[in-house]
Amino acid sequence: MSAPLNRVAVLGSDSAAWITAASLAKAFQHRKLDVVVVEHGATAAPPGRWTLPSQRGIHALLGIAEPDFVHRTGATYKLASEHVGWQGEGSGFVHAHGEIGSPLGGIHFYKYLVREWLAGRADPASNYSLAAAAALSGRFARPMGKDTALTASFTYGFHLGEESYAGYLRAHAVKLGVKRAVAPFAGVDRDGDGHALALRLSDGTALAADLFVDCTPEAPLMNASARVDWSTSLPCDRLLVARAPALANPPAMLRTTAARAGWRWRMPLAHETWVGYTYASAFITDDEARAELAAAEPLASAPLALAQFSSGRRSNLWDRNCVAIGPAAVQLEPLVGADLHAAQVGVSTLIELFPRDARGDAERIEYHRLMVEHLDSLRDFTLAHYIAGPARPGVFWEAVRAAPVPDRLAHKLDLFRANGRIELLDFESFEETDWAWLLLGAGCKPDALELSVVLYLEKFGSREAAPLRAQVHNLAESMPPHREYVRRLGELAARAPR
Repeated sequence: MSAPLNRVAVLGSDSAAWITAASLAKAFQHRKLDVVVVEHGATAAPPGRWTLPSQRGIHALLGIAEPDFVHRTGATYKLASEHVGWQGEGSGFVHAHGEIGSPLGGIHFYKYLVREWLAGRADPASNYSLAAAAALSGRFARPMGKDTALTASFTYGFHLGEESYAGYLRAHAVKLGVKRAVAPFAGVDRDGDGHALALRLSDGTALAADLFVDCTPEAPLMNASARVDWSTSLPCDRLLVARAPALANPPAMLRTTAARAGWRWRMPLAHETWVGYTYASAFITDDEARAELAAAEPLASAPLALAQFSSGRRSNLWDRNCVAIGPAAVQLEPLVGADLHAAQVGVSTLIELFPRDARGDAERIEYHRLMVEHLDSLRDFTLAHYIAGPARPGVFWEAVRAAPVPDRLAHKLDLFRANGRIELLDFESFEETDWAWLLLGAGCKPDALELSVVLYLEKFGSREAAPLRAQVHNLAESMPPHREYVRRLGELAARAPR
């Protein structure tokens, strides 16, 4: 006879743990699920994060008011990422959170850009994206209007300071009924079959639960289960982070720059700027990486943090009555800003498959199947930045390109090179337009375009595209500066009743 599942213990200290706990408490508030967070040492999360637009969705589900959140955490908006030098010196492209142009009947507008490119008339996708145009000009406004309007054709993520964001989420989770253990984690008690019974705290307390969620990089609850190693294809394993002064007009955009053994980044917040270097220690020493970052960012302080990670995912994502979410499930360089997104996908999938009995097998098997698809798709999109388009010279870059490419990614790239078609698999986090931003921007030129698309586009040319390009430019220029928008939002939040 199955026992009811009434108590969940979440192990972790960072934003992923508090998002997980708050989501569980909110989803099952009707049944008064008892959710407790047990903190485990200092957070291993990087001091600065950038997110995908899915962060907006989790905030809405948790009842987080955006003006208050932005004001209290010093966050800024993220309309796009700009990638400089990834395909060699002088190269660069933007990947915006939004559509490219307007649909041409049932065809994505980017197909028109591919046709023009093949005809020798290359036209950057950023010319037809309101999000990209606003990001490049340092402006921001939230989307508005009907779905078909150009002003509603984009979305956004956030730039965050981890310490302030985790603190904000912790306070919000407590309001939702999440409990916080009185002492940090010291160990786990198990039965003879390896099922977790209780978390032992540093004060000697044993905290019993029915289901355990591990949100820590060390994953002590996961019975030392093996990992699927991605480090051959994605060798970056270090993240060096430093503070720099706030920019005069910070763009709503992350900037990455290809470097000797990885890539540097710059992320603007409201009151400061975070800069960093994500690199592979097999190709550069930590001291050399510090020197390279200091030379590129002379106004930055001495590095505050050096995080180590190993790209890969856990081979068993739900082991007995323990579930791996966030950094316990997957470690991946932060290039595409998917760390918190992966945690959200994990907890939302757990909520959908929440078992009556934590020792049952059906939900556990399906959870693992779905999450493997999700996490492998994030790996593929990250890796595509390194191997799509012309090659960048350098020992590190040559090593990444020489490594075996996962079959699913190789097929996607081969198909695009053959006829410009982007094939999406089940449970991909990035949509067709996201892949178009990446592949067109990286210079991954197809040999041809699907015949049916060519025939459809016969009556659409540069004369028809010009008004759209002008409209994008004019709308972007009508937006307020990003800094001004954030300042006004802060004033609004400060006046709001608490």
